[in-house]
Amino acid sequence: MDINGLMDEILQQSTCKGRFTLNELLHYSTTQSPTGVAVFKEKGHTFFLVISGGEANGAMFVDEKGTLFGDSAVLRLTGKEEFELFPVMPSIADALVSRCRVFDKSHLKKNGRLDIPTIGTPTRQRIGVLCLTVRDGEKPLAGAHVAIRKGKVVMTGDVTDSAGRVCFRLLNGRYMCVVSDRLGERTRCIIEFHEPQVEACIDIGGTEDENR
Repeated sequence: MDINGLMDEILQQSTCKGRFTLNELLHYSTTQSPTGVAVFKEKGHTFFLVISGGEANGAMFVDEKGTLFGDSAVLRLTGKEEFELFPVMPSIADALVSRCRVFDKSHLKKNGRLDIPTIGTPTRQRIGVLCLTVRDGEKPLAGAHVAIRKGKVVMTGDVTDSAGRVCFRLLNGRYMCVVSDRLGERTRCIIEFHEPQVEACIDIGGTEDENR
C-alpha cells in the first residue's frame, strides 16, 4: 500500500474538524493543542502535516516522483495551502511522526507566519475581545471554522463550540469574517469593533438548504 492509500485508510476512521490555511492551522494548533493529521490535496501532489502536542511535528509531501519526509517536505510548503484537519489517536500521530519528524520548525514559522501582524498604528489601537455567535437560522452552528482577515492577511481563526460561539483577542478595527464548514465557505461579512468587548451574531441564512 502506498503512502496515500495508508493515510486515506487512517483518515477514513476520522471526521474533518475544519478547514484551515497554514497560518490558521498553526495558530489553532498552538491555542487548542489538537492531535491529528492535516491534509492538503492538489492536482499532482498531497501534503500531510501531523499535529501533536500543539505543534506540527511531522510532514510528508507526496507526488508522482515519490515522497519527501520531515524537513524536506516542509520546504515544499508555500503558505497558500488550505488544510483539512482530521483528529487521530495520539498513538497513531506518534507512529507517523517517528517516520516523518520535522526537526527545523523555523521553516513552518516562516511559511505560516505564526506571529499575528499589527495593522496600522499601534499607538492608536486598543486590544479588545470579539465574540461571535454563528447561527443557521435559529440553530447554533457548532464546529464551523471562523477566520478573521485583514485585507489578504489571515489574522486568526478558530472553531465554534457547541453553542456556535467563538472569541478572538484582536486589535480594535475593521475585519472580514469568513465562516466555513465541511461544505466549504458559507458566508463572509465585515465586522467592526472599537470597544473592549463586543458580542455579535452571524446568521448564515440557511445557505445549506439553498445549496441542496
